[in-house]
Amino acid sequence: MKLNFKELEVLKILHESDHALTATEIVNSDAELSQSTVQAVLRKLLANELIEVQGITYSGNVLSRTFGLTAKSMDILTDKFLQDYRSFRTIINMPTALAGMFNMSETEAERNQDIQILEKLLADLKKK
Repeated sequence: MKLNFKELEVLKILHESDHALTATEIVNSDAELSQSTVQAVLRKLLANELIEVQGITYSGNVLSRTFGLTAKSMDILTDKFLQDYRSFRTIINMPTALAGMFNMSETEAERNQDIQILEKLLADLKKK
């Protein structure tokens, strides 16, 4: 499934939130998104089952739906990331990409946790 920049941006905003968001909250998260754009994107993401309505809440005096991600959306985002990596694989090799990802860790504890997960993954891959 192809997603445009705005669709990916809305998915990213929803993913980074710790709760379901209204369309207005999504618009307020990114100065480049307009209400009409977000509404159109939400309709498409709903139709493709990448997001779901998770509730109804008051936004001022108006009832508004809140939106959250589905499991399918994580699969789509992972696939998008891997497709992008495949495109650059001849330029950026895996060790360089992984080193860059580890350098993005915000804390040493987070980086160490990622390293432990990777070590387990590598051990499991060696067994196969």
